[in-house]
Amino acid sequence: MRTFILSLTIIFASSLLAVEKVQFPESFADGWEPYIGKMVQITTPLYVCGNYYDSLIIAPERLYVPEERAVGLAEGDSTTYWAIKQANRAQIISLTCNIRNYEVRTGAVLKNITARVVAPGKLVTGATPKFQNNKPEPKPKMPKGLLVCATNIQNYFYDLGGYAHPKTTKEQQDIQTEKISKALTHINADIYAICEIQKGDSAAQMLVNAMNERAKKAQYAYVSQGWSNGDTISCGYIYRSDRVRPYGDLQYGYHDPSNHYHYRMVACGFEEIKSGERFVLNINHLRSKRGTGDESNAKRMVNVDSLLVMLNRIEHEQVFGDADILLVGDYNCYTQEQPIQTIIQAGYQDVLMQYDSTGYSYVYHSEAGYLDRAFASPTMAAQVKAVHPYHLNADYFYSRGYKRQLDKTMFRYADHDPILISLQLTGDN
Repeated sequence: MRTFILSLTIIFASSLLAVEKVQFPESFADGWEPYIGKMVQITTPLYVCGNYYDSLIIAPERLYVPEERAVGLAEGDSTTYWAIKQANRAQIISLTCNIRNYEVRTGAVLKNITARVVAPGKLVTGATPKFQNNKPEPKPKMPKGLLVCATNIQNYFYDLGGYAHPKTTKEQQDIQTEKISKALTHINADIYAICEIQKGDSAAQMLVNAMNERAKKAQYAYVSQGWSNGDTISCGYIYRSDRVRPYGDLQYGYHDPSNHYHYRMVACGFEEIKSGERFVLNINHLRSKRGTGDESNAKRMVNVDSLLVMLNRIEHEQVFGDADILLVGDYNCYTQEQPIQTIIQAGYQDVLMQYDSTGYSYVYHSEAGYLDRAFASPTMAAQVKAVHPYHLNADYFYSRGYKRQLDKTMFRYADHDPILISLQLTGDN
């Protein structure tokens, strides 16, 4: 027995001696081929950029989608875009390892990882990696004032089946409700501007009931859409009735209720009870990134054109008696894309970029970026005191959503991070 243990010790020691210390990407400047089949220890700190079942996508820095950083993209200059794309590809390493993926968040750091190189850019290890910076990020510290939370809640439906998730069970729906209500009451906002909630009032009522039950002292209410339930998603508002009150008639980006986007571009007036100050909160959920890039971009531009017509009417015709407009929502496009730049060129200040230009709200194929936005009209911009994403969702493995029946935490209640906006309202227009 002692001989056997001694043999294992010698073999293990020999394998350690065979490990070659390398840096990334410097050691691989001439390619991966000299290291294939060998054990290496990468001494460069590596960030988790993506998380897929039994493997991680790691790189020496967080990776951002080219559309987030490629200045000039809206004008058709793709040179920077392809440079960023190629740089991202050159930095990616796939690490297959012994992990419980739902416990690893993107942004976590690996140091001195030891693994075998099995192919260019592909590592395998039987060990469980040790991570740094793997704890959930705390809620951003926001200045005192009126707090708005803009969030996508990923196809939240009262009616089971149909458009959102045809195979959703009542148990899964209850878990989704628990996760969302836990997250939103934890955020403790005065107003929640919500994307991807079922058209009609039933889903909003269900969520408000859960939030009130959890918060106990809070008085949450929702703004009625005035429509019967439908098998489609819409945008809506939940608010603290002891802190704010809605006023005026809802305004829509499309006049035709049969248009799918009629319910996804909405504006509502809100009054802060303690001060009597008012502002207009507009939430939008533009066309998703389906089809070719040019096709989906063109359809988002149609959305933006309709949005600007509505905003012009609200601002200049004083529909709500106030020109202070805050725009939030899921715009389904990144900072340098044409729809975002068009809104900025129309005179709306990108307050998200003003306060948190290096952040993100969404991670796709290991690349991060802002699909979720916040803009302000000229008179509103001075009343915005802070804007930050809260990384409750995008950093976590996607099956952390309500389909993972064992996970009832507030994390990964949706695929987008909420955006928090702190306001100090004044009467100056």
